[in-house]
Amino acid sequence: MFKELSHGSSDIDWCEDNYSVFPFIAEFYNTISNALFFVFPPIMWILFKEYARRVNPSINLIWILLMVVGASSVYFHSTLSLFGQLLDEVAILWVVLCGAGLWFPRRYYPQILNGNRKLFRIIVTGFTLFGTMIAFIKPAMNSFFMMLMVIPGIIVMYLELKRVHCRRVARLCRTNMALWIVAVSCWVMDRTFCDFWLFVSFPYLHCVWHILVLLASYGSVVLFAYFDAMNEHPEMGPVLTYWPKDGYSNFGIPYVALKCVCPKP
Repeated sequence: MFKELSHGSSDIDWCEDNYSVFPFIAEFYNTISNALFFVFPPIMWILFKEYARRVNPSINLIWILLMVVGASSVYFHSTLSLFGQLLDEVAILWVVLCGAGLWFPRRYYPQILNGNRKLFRIIVTGFTLFGTMIAFIKPAMNSFFMMLMVIPGIIVMYLELKRVHCRRVARLCRTNMALWIVAVSCWVMDRTFCDFWLFVSFPYLHCVWHILVLLASYGSVVLFAYFDAMNEHPEMGPVLTYWPKDGYSNFGIPYVALKCVCPKP
């Protein structure tokens, strides 16, 4: 246990030079690039206040888990410990599976569940606990496990988009997919072509990954929250809008608003 907690006990070491800025932070820029994980969720909590009150209060759990991801990533990159690596990967797994439990459309449930969302969430929780156990026993399985969870999400997003005839939603979906592609590319290139990035003096692609993956994750939350509101509560008139001004769709922050202010039935 002490070995797993010790600095540098992880087999993963990103391209950034270690302890080049402060003697007590292994990867300084990879550590501070997680700052948005603590800035974005409180803002989202406020923007989705009406959605949480009338449609799905559990969305607030997503904001908490995103901050947990940020804290775990800070711990991992500042220590490069195996325990920090496992915390980071397990936190990501919990966010993905929490989203599945909240928003996976009933129409895609196995027939045996008969559209029972409570039972589906119990199954997802069990799957989450099992995945967490496997993550600590076989750390090498973590990347495979997380990719296994992301692929169905992409497929469901595509299928739900086909059911919604809204140009604004389609545009956000395209932007979100582009963010995911660029983010994953940064992750892969940092791991695979480190010698090149060191040669050009830019070993910071993992920092870019942290920023882009947060934006892509948030975009996915907005889209699935919108799809779920349209499926479960169309009478509330859910719409995709932007803060601080709805016309700022190119630079604003998207969220789901409700046109109908009548009490939830």
